[in-house]
Amino acid sequence: MPQNQTYLLLSLATIFWGIQPLCIKILIASWTPASLTCLRYLLISLILFLIMYLRREKKFIPPKNCIIPLLLMGLTGIAINNVSQFTGLKYSTITNCTLIAATGPAVTAMLSAVFIRERLKLLQWIGIIISFIGVIFLITKGSWEILANFQFNPGDILFFTCQIVWAAYSIIGLRVMKHLSAIAVTAWSGLLGSIEVALFALCTGQLGYVNLDIAGWSSFVFVVLCGGVGSMLFWNIGVKNAGPSMAAIFSNLTPIFGMLCGAVFLSEEIGIMQISGALAIFVGVYITTHSEQLKMALHKK
Repeated sequence: MPQNQTYLLLSLATIFWGIQPLCIKILIASWTPASLTCLRYLLISLILFLIMYLRREKKFIPPKNCIIPLLLMGLTGIAINNVSQFTGLKYSTITNCTLIAATGPAVTAMLSAVFIRERLKLLQWIGIIISFIGVIFLITKGSWEILANFQFNPGDILFFTCQIVWAAYSIIGLRVMKHLSAIAVTAWSGLLGSIEVALFALCTGQLGYVNLDIAGWSSFVFVVLCGGVGSMLFWNIGVKNAGPSMAAIFSNLTPIFGMLCGAVFLSEEIGIMQISGALAIFVGVYITTHSEQLKMALHKK
């Protein structure tokens, strides 16, 4: 695939992810976060299973030793991650949602060091600390009083929770993808996650649907086809052709488009606090994901 096409797919994936919180904001005005998560991932999984069938994938049924890990992936990456994010959008902004999501690589690196003993270099730890400082600055709005009294916006706490459980999902997925393809792992974890959310929603009385208007149905189609299936496929193709380091650079587009959507459609404020927090997060994540290149550059000097 030509380089320009690869970069286009990576750009589309990150742009879709940046726009998605706006669509979620529209949908949770009518549906509960649990109802939205359940139906969304049920449809995403069915579409992925169809793609697997058309591609005639051989490893379709997961082996027994993958069942529990897939259930845990459904619980962390699908159930807790999505319900937390969608609930968080009731209390906080699209801007904060997409900015805090940018800490994902740093959180994953830290948890990988803790749970699978992946060795991190000093520069990577520095990057993780800087990105976390950015998050703290963002959710406290630069106020030491908020930090001292733990008066955080619950939505921002839920957004950061999403990054922790998504990191767990990614780490567990490394083990499962030794036995199944990435698309199969995504499909099965999505299906199991939607079932887990449905059971939770039934027990708590949160499973129910009302008819949506044009904006609502358009948003739902977007989060399934563009923010779900399309972004995943585009991202995987981009990572395969350009490599994970180059793809990580494109991921910085997501919070930029998230901030623009929030400002244009919901009149969300983009002030010095948001910009300062964003810069710290971007710098920290860049240092974490490009520590080797930075080390080589410093040695050359």
